[in-house]
Amino acid sequence: MNQNEAVFEKAPVKKAVLQMAVPTVISSLVLVVYNMADTFFVGQTHDAFQVAAVSLTNPVFVMYMAIANLLGIGGSAVISILLGQNEKDKARAASSFCCYASLAFGVVTGVLIILFMDPLLALLGATENTYQFSKDYLFYIALGAPFILFANTFGHTVRGEGAAKASMIGGMIGTVVNIVLDPIFILTFGMDTAGAAIATVLGNVFGCVYYLYYFARKSPLLSIHPAALCAGKGVAGRVLSIGVPAGANSALMSVATVLLNNALVAYGDKAVAAMGIVTKAYMFIAFVHMGIANGIQPLLGYCYGANNRDRFWGILKFSG
Repeated sequence: MNQNEAVFEKAPVKKAVLQMAVPTVISSLVLVVYNMADTFFVGQTHDAFQVAAVSLTNPVFVMYMAIANLLGIGGSAVISILLGQNEKDKARAASSFCCYASLAFGVVTGVLIILFMDPLLALLGATENTYQFSKDYLFYIALGAPFILFANTFGHTVRGEGAAKASMIGGMIGTVVNIVLDPIFILTFGMDTAGAAIATVLGNVFGCVYYLYYFARKSPLLSIHPAALCAGKGVAGRVLSIGVPAGANSALMSVATVLLNNALVAYGDKAVAAMGIVTKAYMFIAFVHMGIANGIQPLLGYCYGANNRDRFWGILKFSG
């Protein structure tokens, strides 16, 4: 039994919950910081139209997170259940499916955004003042979609085998890279919103590199090898069906933001910029709760798969 499995099966409930939940909460807050970095450094240009452009395009990034949650949280739940049932081949199939599904979704969404850029910007509420800034940001976000989806999907997926620290490290690497590159691209090179988007994409590229290293050298149970898919009949459907609530929650957040931004456009682009800043501050509170829930989910999944009801309820009671 490896260290991650020991957390699922042998560690005292309090220790197991803290070992999984604390890194996951940190990962969630890191994601908020990551998202706020672009707004902060774009704000240093003292151009409200650029800040508004980043706020207007944020629903696209949130929709990316919806897809990542669909695959990542669904994959994490299925993997933990399968490990509890000692179905390790199927668990590897689930992680491999998450890998290639995230890349496929990334390519498709990136192409669609580029092809339908103008109607999408109109839907998001871009005005004459924010159109070009929004387009510049969205173009590079679309190009980086496969990397963004892969990195954020596996931020969730690796927790399915108990690797909460690996998830946290991957997220922190991307955030640090983004924060370092943002002022260079935005302020030093004068690339404005395009620079913010490029920094975001490169941060996710570095996150992808870390997760590839993790699967190649560190993961005791999971795989992203295409051959692993052969052992997973029915796994894809289970991942998608379990991940739907998490994906739908983020997707509805994206839709709500689009509707709010369109309502605010009537009051001017500065109102959109201000609401974008306030919304990201609010995310700190919401993501703490999400981090706890996402952290204990693999523990619950493993107990469910292993039919360990006492430990399952013990985890729920302590976490509540």
